[in-house]
Amino acid sequence: MHWSHRSGVPTVARMASVVDSPAARASAARTPAPGASAPGVRARTAASAERRLAAALWCAGVATFALLYAPQGLLTEVAAGTGVAPSRTSLLISAATAGLALSVLPWAWLSDRVGRPAAMRAAAVAAAVLSVAVPLLPTFELLVAGRLLQGAALGGIPALAMTLVHESATPLRAGALAGSYVAATSVGGLSGRLLAAPAGEWLGWRGGLVVVGVALTVLMAVLVVLLPRGGAPAGGRAAAARPAGVQSRDARTGGDTRPSSRGAVRTHLRDPRMLALFAVGGLLVGGMVAIFNYLPFRLEAQPYGLAPTAVSLIFLTYLAGTAGSRAAAWLAGRWSHRAVIALGGALLAVGALVTLAGPLVVVVAGVVVLVTGLFVGHAVASSRVGARAVTGRAQATALYTVTYYLGSSVFGWLAGIAWDGGGWPLVAGLVAALGAVALVLALYGERPAG
Repeated sequence: MHWSHRSGVPTVARMASVVDSPAARASAARTPAPGASAPGVRARTAASAERRLAAALWCAGVATFALLYAPQGLLTEVAAGTGVAPSRTSLLISAATAGLALSVLPWAWLSDRVGRPAAMRAAAVAAAVLSVAVPLLPTFELLVAGRLLQGAALGGIPALAMTLVHESATPLRAGALAGSYVAATSVGGLSGRLLAAPAGEWLGWRGGLVVVGVALTVLMAVLVVLLPRGGAPAGGRAAAARPAGVQSRDARTGGDTRPSSRGAVRTHLRDPRMLALFAVGGLLVGGMVAIFNYLPFRLEAQPYGLAPTAVSLIFLTYLAGTAGSRAAAWLAGRWSHRAVIALGGALLAVGALVTLAGPLVVVVAGVVVLVTGLFVGHAVASSRVGARAVTGRAQATALYTVTYYLGSSVFGWLAGIAWDGGGWPLVAGLVAALGAVALVLALYGERPAG
């Protein structure tokens, strides 16, 4: 291509012909108008961010529950190695879940000021350090104290995960992400127990817990990388991304909880239906923890006489929880939420009663049923808390987490008293009663007003 000059100046006709040439028209067609591709770019960016969030939540669920319940597969070895009674060994589980429960509201308060991702990163780093250090403490009492600190560090992850889901995803996607996170918790609970028991047979129970701690550290590092960038307080990024003139739901309803976290807590504690949802979570998880705390003692004794590694395979029933939490979202789309939560309570009660049978295969089937019940009920109840909280969502999910882990701590400890007093029949009866109460509360908690 060249210019035609007349007295050194390009002719208008020649310029017009160049601009209107076929090559120029083709180039213009290939070049989108400014802003034309913005919706597509935003959609791809949002999809990528959601995938990162889903992966981060998966790491959070697996790591948290692997550490929280890893000692459960080693309680018989701990009892033999430290000389403490079986009913006391469960304190290694109860102390961690109690620490988690007590730390939930402080973590929620902190996240309102520094942002959910920043608070979760701090919790991940603290939990990683403690996961390797605590198993090396010399006495049982110090171990219990260390497990309390581990639970307090872990509290910043489940306390904020559901809140982050509801703040970062659309309502249609929030349920699926919540179900995915709950599924990850079941994988974590399974992997921690399965890893700790065989490693404990080779390295001793302390070595088994250190192995779990190293694996958790890797997952926590991935979590830190994948969490959304920035540490703005809750609502800051959403407000920045929101088009001018469009208010968030919190702004429309007066739901910005940062100025009045205590007021939000009081509001939720005055809501009977919210209280019922809180209680359901504690009852369901308390029943499952009671079973897994003391089932190894039953199966290692006669007439079964199983080795610890063989007993740890009972934790494969956690896979039913992974499937159950996935199925919960599907069921909730076809049934009422209260019916699905009530189903979870019924399955927990029935499964506990089935474990009273003698044949090992029937005992395992009962555990599969009750684990499914926990995760079906928990997946829907936890999601309903976030959806129902018009104001103070962080505080609502924090309160659910508090009662969830208090239930794990208290009922896991009570199961030890039941074991000392009446053996497995009394433990199974306690768990069946917890499931029945959860069923009743589920039906009440989600009953429409009026």
